[in-house]
Amino acid sequence: MVNDFDEPYDDEFDEAEGDQLVGEDWPTVHTPVPVWVLLAGLSAKAFLMYAFLAEHINSNIQNPNKRIACPKQKAIAVVLELADDRQVATYRKELEALGAIKTEKYRYAGGMRQGYKYFVRYNPPAGYQGQMRLRDFYSAHPEFKSAAKWEGRTEAAKKPAAAMVPAQGKGPAGAAPKAPSKPAPAREARKKAAEVTLAPEVLTVLAAFRPELREAMRETAHTDAPKTLVTAVTKALKERTPEQLVSRVLRRWTTHGYAGKFETGRLERPVGAAVAMVRPPAECPDAGCEDGELLADGEPCVLCIERGKNYKADHKAAREAQKAAAATAASRLLCPGCDQDRGTEGGLCPLCVGGFESDIAGAAERAAEDVARMGSVPPEWTDARARVLGDAEQARERARREGAEVLGQLLAAQFAARSAATDIHRLRLATLDTDRHDRAQEPAPEPEAAPEVPSMPVMYGAEPGPCSGARWDGSPCGRTTEAEDGLCGVCRGAQMAQHEDLATAR
Repeated sequence: MVNDFDEPYDDEFDEAEGDQLVGEDWPTVHTPVPVWVLLAGLSAKAFLMYAFLAEHINSNIQNPNKRIACPKQKAIAVVLELADDRQVATYRKELEALGAIKTEKYRYAGGMRQGYKYFVRYNPPAGYQGQMRLRDFYSAHPEFKSAAKWEGRTEAAKKPAAAMVPAQGKGPAGAAPKAPSKPAPAREARKKAAEVTLAPEVLTVLAAFRPELREAMRETAHTDAPKTLVTAVTKALKERTPEQLVSRVLRRWTTHGYAGKFETGRLERPVGAAVAMVRPPAECPDAGCEDGELLADGEPCVLCIERGKNYKADHKAAREAQKAAAATAASRLLCPGCDQDRGTEGGLCPLCVGGFESDIAGAAERAAEDVARMGSVPPEWTDARARVLGDAEQARERARREGAEVLGQLLAAQFAARSAATDIHRLRLATLDTDRHDRAQEPAPEPEAAPEVPSMPVMYGAEPGPCSGARWDGSPCGRTTEAEDGLCGVCRGAQMAQHEDLATAR
């Protein structure tokens, strides 16, 4: 038997005590997983996903374009023990980044569903620089060489291998690859010189990290003592003892939420999390503060408490300012007539303009009807419709000259039209006592029952102030008016409509 160290198998352990390999122990059904994939530093679930996809491929297929696996995403999630099959995308992307698989989307069920075709690759992609064989692993980790025999392997052979697995896309099919060149002596010397023995204090802190976090660092960074973390621990030891750093690491694993992220698979940067668990808090200016507590007496840090209060106050003020700005911006977009956002950017909406114009025309029509029902009509009211419309237009023009906006102009025109229509209505009611025909058609109401409507149009130019009117639910109006009667245009229109309804009812 020849192993991947390219040396004859050392049988000195055949007589070792313990379980022995017999013929029945050799797997009859197995999945071929390339060694370069095993040593590529994949996460455990990504490696398991590759093995599951590889099991779908017929080993007799030689054409790489036909090594296609199409398992359901839910099936992959069951094998990986994932609660949500959407998490499969994380490990699919990891395998794609390595070049171990290629994926292609396809539609089925009449185009209503989407699936993936997985093209499993057994050889590394072009330009792959990772470890290709087990001897590469032990060359990179000389501290494990002595233990390699006890794993059923001999020590790494010094002679180079006769052949290597060709990278995909390199050279013609079937071409024999070149043997790797032996590392230069100078390079080996620099590599040995770069190896630094860590101080016992640093090793104590590194050993305090949770085993699952250290395993995650080995999967992603190929070591549980990366240079970044060692540097952070060395700096932190200048201000804290190893015991204090160990307590900090154990505490922050839970309080900073790293444990929850690891359990849910959301801890994407294990080395970065480890460094953050070691670094001192940068917010508090007190060097003796340790995450809100003083090391001297264990009392809460006053500076942290005040800083927390200030942060909450500033955050609350910022939220209130943001809400006020949003409300102000939203109010600028509302129509001043109906308080609705009609897309007019704060101008009077067409619906309100049409309502005012319709009200003015209605007042002119009511005046014309009153004149038509009168026996004797005063000369100045011969053409009541034109009279009402003329008064409305004069009031509109007067308001425009005084600087009123469109809403103020329409309110003035509306008030003038209603006042003129009310005058002619009063005149018709006064003639009912002497006109028998009108008395037979419509009983004359009591003279004192006629609503009192101001005969003069409202005047503008007073100091701006809150409207004295009320909304439909009795609450204050809240609008601002410059009219001398203290009413805004909306409340004045509602009051006029009420007087008009009372007059019609009587």
